[in-house]
Amino acid sequence: MIRLWCWLFAACVPPPHAPARVAHPPAAHAASAPDSVAAAQADDAERATAAFPAPEKTIRLALAAARPLPPPTPPESAKPAEPEAPPALWQRNAVAAAPRLGRPTLSFVIDDMGANPAQTARAIALPAPLTLSWLPAVPHLAEQIAAGSAHGHETMLQMPMEALGRADPGPGTLRTWLPPQTNLANLRTALDLVPNAVALTQYEGSVASLSVPLMDLVVGELQARRMGLLDSLPIPHDVALRRAEAAGLPAAARDVIIDADPAPPAIRTRLAEAEEIARKTGHAILIGHARPATLDVLEPYLPALAARGFVLWPVSAAIATAARPRPAAVAASDLPPPPAAEGDATVAPLNISGAE
Repeated sequence: MIRLWCWLFAACVPPPHAPARVAHPPAAHAASAPDSVAAAQADDAERATAAFPAPEKTIRLALAAARPLPPPTPPESAKPAEPEAPPALWQRNAVAAAPRLGRPTLSFVIDDMGANPAQTARAIALPAPLTLSWLPAVPHLAEQIAAGSAHGHETMLQMPMEALGRADPGPGTLRTWLPPQTNLANLRTALDLVPNAVALTQYEGSVASLSVPLMDLVVGELQARRMGLLDSLPIPHDVALRRAEAAGLPAAARDVIIDADPAPPAIRTRLAEAEEIARKTGHAILIGHARPATLDVLEPYLPALAARGFVLWPVSAAIATAARPRPAAVAASDLPPPPAAEGDATVAPLNISGAE
């Protein structure tokens, strides 16, 4: 550093014998100095200026030379990659989907799982991957869900919600007139009973699905758990899907309920309608129920699906695809079937505690 300042001082202060930095040219009318002397003085001034730059310029050059250079910028390939966000719960619980290879896809949801053990076992035995929608208040729920997962099926929660008329979805139902904290407690209890669910769908819900505050409560809890929603459209113009989309929640709506009319010919007609939707849009989501007539039709239908030119997809794959248009309207024949009449042997009573 001492050497640097000495050099700066020497550069800024010319030696005694150095010529003046600025030579004033003689006036044109001065006769006492010959022209040759004036020219010589101008040359000396120019050489002095070139040899000894202005002091401030010299100092800037010296400081720039002494300043350490910044480290080289690493190439883009050498920069550490940004850590990827962990997958959401619905993605971790999702069943792998087969490649489309340009073919339309069908996603089957089987509702009312667990209500009747015999029909539940038949549904589990269907070709995978289906999305099995489980009621939260049935006996031996965990064991039945595990059996479905072992067979390659996906899991979804079918949440009891308030319905029109005298239909009672059972204990733990989300109701528009209950305090929000009660509905939230019931919702969390049901979700905890189905921990590997990819999404939630409605059980009944024709009244609840019209309530913006109640659907916002459901969507908020699903967001907190990073799950998805399948709107079963229990009533025309429900708000469930719209509230989910407004909140950015992964969501989709079903296209066809295949057994609103439980007669086998009617079920086959609805399957044909779903196939037509899939051919036009690339995909269709179908809902059926774990009931004898529906299973009688699906048992021979599903093994032949590939031969008909379709790919069987879980609902999570449909939710993961780009947003699809919501059905413009829901026909009366497309509404969910009414709950089984009291005493129907195919449906067991619900019990939110899970005990027999």
